[in-house]
Amino acid sequence: MEYTTAFTAGPLMPKRSARIVEAYRRGTPLREIDPSVLDINSRGGQQRKSAEIKRRLENADESVWEDLPELPAPERTLVLYYCCLKTYSLLFDFHMEAVLPTWRSADRSFGSHDARRFLEQQAEGHPEIDGWGKSTRKKVRQVMLQMLREAGLLRQGELCQAGRPEPFWARFVRVGDLWFLEAAFLNEAQRQSVTEPLRS
Repeated sequence: MEYTTAFTAGPLMPKRSARIVEAYRRGTPLREIDPSVLDINSRGGQQRKSAEIKRRLENADESVWEDLPELPAPERTLVLYYCCLKTYSLLFDFHMEAVLPTWRSADRSFGSHDARRFLEQQAEGHPEIDGWGKSTRKKVRQVMLQMLREAGLLRQGELCQAGRPEPFWARFVRVGDLWFLEAAFLNEAQRQSVTEPLRS
């Protein structure tokens, strides 16, 4: 699948995403929600950002994000990071092939050089990367890292667990996406304590 840079329209956008979800819960189909619900001055900016937020929500099961406006900020951003991983193959590959292996290693420091190396390695199988200008590549690296920081998985250049209560993680297991628990750095014992009550 060809990599897209569309996710650079905005990192996780938690407050704006919550506004879209609120409009959806009032009965407006996602695709029909007016971009003007977003607090952005330019119509073009409203349209670009609302299109990406809707796209991210459409790619995940509604049960995962329907309570987004009520969630505490750290949980809201994790849900949105999950939606982004489901939407953009570039982000998914970056997380699974660069971020997760670093978490499993002894040295958990992670930064721009890791994002750059990932893009260089992926360019062989994704020739579209070579077509991106220098500023586009820089923006891609910046937004990928910013998303990690906003999700609470990267602090001061170190990968770290987000540390949320067990009931929060169950939403991902119920829709069959147990992989996200590992992606969010939960160890095997932590994953089991989430999944076992759901089996009974």
